[in-house]
Amino acid sequence: MAQVVIENLYKSFPQRGGTPSPRTDQVEESTSLSILKAINLTIEDGEFMVLVGPSGCGKSTLLRLVAGLEELTAGNIYVGDRLVNQVPPKARDIAMVFQSYALYPHLSVYDNLAFGLRRMTQKDSAAKASWLGSTLRGLTGWLPPKLRYRSAQERAVEKKVREVAQRLQIETLLDRFPKQLSGGQKQRVALGRAIARNPQVFLMDEPLSNLDAKLRAETRSQIVKLQRQLGITTLYVTHDQTEAMTMGARIAVMNGGVIQQLATPLELYNQPANRFVAQFIGSPPMNFLSVEVEAPATLRHGEFILSLPEAWHSRVRPYVGRSLLLGIRSEHFTLATTPAPAHLAVEVDLVEALGNDTYILVHLLANPEILMQVRLSPDHSVQVGDSLQLAIAVDKIHLFDSKTEQSLAGP
Repeated sequence: MAQVVIENLYKSFPQRGGTPSPRTDQVEESTSLSILKAINLTIEDGEFMVLVGPSGCGKSTLLRLVAGLEELTAGNIYVGDRLVNQVPPKARDIAMVFQSYALYPHLSVYDNLAFGLRRMTQKDSAAKASWLGSTLRGLTGWLPPKLRYRSAQERAVEKKVREVAQRLQIETLLDRFPKQLSGGQKQRVALGRAIARNPQVFLMDEPLSNLDAKLRAETRSQIVKLQRQLGITTLYVTHDQTEAMTMGARIAVMNGGVIQQLATPLELYNQPANRFVAQFIGSPPMNFLSVEVEAPATLRHGEFILSLPEAWHSRVRPYVGRSLLLGIRSEHFTLATTPAPAHLAVEVDLVEALGNDTYILVHLLANPEILMQVRLSPDHSVQVGDSLQLAIAVDKIHLFDSKTEQSLAGP
């Protein structure tokens, strides 16, 4: 296995732009669209690293650069101790699992798994015959008897294929073709094809996005278990923060072609580096309220006044007389019985009772445009239109600079 190191990586795509010349009516100016900027990332040997972010943030482009499917603009990529900037994809010892499965439709499951293990040369006639035989059988349903022979190399391939099939519980599917498989079965075959090659690095590009919710959860745990058993360095791309939080040993949160924060799942949730990370990680997302800093210990929004713990005072002092963003997660509200300056007066707009939890959408009575999501115990009976008083767990709050949106890194 191998460590993957990405150093100061940039990726831009050329664009044609500008305005027509008054003489020639032709546009000559060319510009470039910057996709990735100053990416520095190290995936340790055997680590499961997740890249997460919204669509268009550059995470799939970064994965393709590591695979060698795109040409980088600047920077370096190392796999192990080898610089692979100019190394073709097939020579990088990397296996990639795509969102679309990318199975060969004319080959059986067996031959899809075996494809990367075979050497298609004139000397290896047995492997060539096996591939040709599978193709003929896929097209005509008929396999010539002469093509059923297995050489010593092909028997080794067969042993490996059956080991992988057993590990993924797809032994009964080996004779089927991709068109005969469900989405979950296709995904396991795609995973098996990558595993069979025993690469130094796995790259996975949103491999579960085509599966239903139940199957996605099952396959998610299976991928994590397999990766731990195999110990192969893995870089996994997703836009689903639930996948990221449950799968990754560490998570790199991306936005706008930049890594916003790199940390463990709990660090991202409890100590977000900026507003974007705080809002993207967690479901429902963090609530935000603009507050004025009246003193190092006091925040105000209209009639709402919040007293801060002493640990915040030194961080908040430079902002006295200015505004901050107060961040509150949905589970850090509690219902209060009486009005108080430290309580938010709200009205309920929507109730979602999920059995184990109840989620409510509320707006501030003093400012109906400000909406917040609150998680309550199912023991509380709440109806649309109810007026509530919400207390805040002050030891769980987050504060962000209003302009830079960076965290003040509280306790």
